[in-house]
Amino acid sequence: MTDEYHDARAAVRSATDYILRWVEIANEAHGVDIIYSLVYTTLWAGNVSHLRGRVYAEIDDVPPDEERRPITIRQVADSLGLPYETVRRRVVEMLKRGVAKKVGREGFIVPGEALARPEMVSSLKRSHSSLLRFLKELKALGIEAT
Repeated sequence: MTDEYHDARAAVRSATDYILRWVEIANEAHGVDIIYSLVYTTLWAGNVSHLRGRVYAEIDDVPPDEERRPITIRQVADSLGLPYETVRRRVVEMLKRGVAKKVGREGFIVPGEALARPEMVSSLKRSHSSLLRFLKELKALGIEAT
């Protein structure tokens, strides 16, 4: 086997373990199903996808709502390959819970106040620990991005 696929199965097992830990953390934080967690994550990630590097990098350094770019239900649905109506129902639920906000006709954001809730900060900390564990596993396998 070529060096390109060095320990590929071991790396994929570690990646799968990381993904499944994320699912567990997200579902516990939201108390609902995986689809809700995926829609929520896609929404907030889309809102801040233009922010790169170390801007708003610290745990308590939540980007202000003005920095967030609204995205539409259609954009979330297309990104996840889900039916529009499935995503729309989840966003309506998020609006009721106060973890999403409509921004005019532009779309929706996950407001900073939602991301600053204790359960979200706790899940961020757990996700960060899980990510570090994954990176350490890859390093132990001698796998580095090139």
